[in-house]
Amino acid sequence: MSYNQDMLEAFIGTPKEFDWYKKAFNHFDTNSKSHWWWSSGAFIGGVWYFLYRKELKVALTILFIELMLGAILPIKIFILVFISISILIGGFGTSIIYKKYKRERNGIESMFKEVDKRIGVMKIIAGVNPVAYWAGILSMISLILITVGLFIVAK
Repeated sequence: MSYNQDMLEAFIGTPKEFDWYKKAFNHFDTNSKSHWWWSSGAFIGGVWYFLYRKELKVALTILFIELMLGAILPIKIFILVFISISILIGGFGTSIIYKKYKRERNGIESMFKEVDKRIGVMKIIAGVNPVAYWAGILSMISLILITVGLFIVAK
């Protein structure tokens, strides 16, 4: 394998998703003005997607915005805003992860000259957070159960 592929694999951290991300990142490399690449996982997961991909600042920013809007807006308007935010996350989420990859790779390459160390460090600081994955699934199931329970009680 090539150095570029090894760095990308270390960053992605999940072999089954590697080809999808490789295709997306190649799209961003060749179309520097295009930042849209649809990700169903980002659309459905929202904040959890960024926590899973270890992009904490973005996750907390989106969470703060959603909580503030949820506190301010009436529920019907908030639902439309939430869906709109989810669509934006689904479309631009991969681009945000791509920018993180470029940022992390440049930082690692400026600190380390040895290829093996670069790849090792990339595996440590990038990859995925499996706790966020399972926490996201658990929170989605909880939200569904709470919603169903509220509808049953409301009847």
